[in-house]
Amino acid sequence: MTQALYAPWPETARRTWGWGALGLMVAGYLVSSVPVVIGTVIYTLVLTVSSGATDPMAAQSALSENTLTILLPLMLLQFITWVVMTLVWVKLFEKRPFSTIGIEGRGFLGRYLLGLPLGMVLVVLVSVAATLLNLGAAPANDALGELDPARALGQAALIAYAGLFIGFLIQGGVEELVFRGWLMSALTARWGKVLGVFTASFAFALLHLHVFISGLMYGVLALSGIGLTGLVFALTALWRRSMIEAAAAHGAFNAVAVIAPTFALMASDPEQTIHTAVAQVFSSATGMAGVESVTIGPETYAQLIAMGGLSAIMLIGLIIRGRKG
Repeated sequence: MTQALYAPWPETARRTWGWGALGLMVAGYLVSSVPVVIGTVIYTLVLTVSSGATDPMAAQSALSENTLTILLPLMLLQFITWVVMTLVWVKLFEKRPFSTIGIEGRGFLGRYLLGLPLGMVLVVLVSVAATLLNLGAAPANDALGELDPARALGQAALIAYAGLFIGFLIQGGVEELVFRGWLMSALTARWGKVLGVFTASFAFALLHLHVFISGLMYGVLALSGIGLTGLVFALTALWRRSMIEAAAAHGAFNAVAVIAPTFALMASDPEQTIHTAVAQVFSSATGMAGVESVTIGPETYAQLIAMGGLSAIMLIGLIIRGRKG
């Protein structure tokens, strides 16, 4: 009988090959990246024709500055394409119901609403860790103006916050469905629960190799923190026998992690627009700011420590529950 993480697999279901599942995940990601590549090329060509600029770095910089209106919508299209391909694979090749990847229609809304505050709590946990690590450090020389929340609450900003929140809920949900829903359950069916959970979490971390753009040391620390965050989501799905709570938590975590510093930047700097603030925060949050813009301080270790501690506690809890069961 196929070992199931969530609902039992029907007898007629097919199991995706172990290592083949990892290759299929990578292939799906690459194929779904086509809209981003095409959109980027079109944007670069239009920019070149309209401005006469020929420097590719200038075009890349312009794309980064338009993160809110161009880059993020393209990435959202990529994630939607990826999840559609994954769901088609589950239904047409593996021939198993969506309940076997942790999606249960009954009680969906309640589970999702439970996951949203969990994601926000994770942001608070990381923030507390960063604050504790910064105790005793010399105060930063803040060159920005005084905090004025009214500057961050204009109509354009509020629309942007809403769009970012919805967009990251979709993005986080897609990553959970692919990694904790499909990949983790497919690997568990082949290799067992332990290897399935940890391999899927490792694969999730490798999806974020772009953090090494900001330097080797930063990349190692950031990738470790991301991997442990993925493990927290995996253990949440395992604990709840559903990926719905993890999907909501992941989306809320990413959304708050971008919206909160964007709000702070807008409120403290009168020269910031919502477009420049989002571009700056997104570049920093994704680890793509570059070596020159990244300083490894106590806050760099916060996610690593917070998520590592939480995942250890959750693992112990699952082991104890398993022994009692």
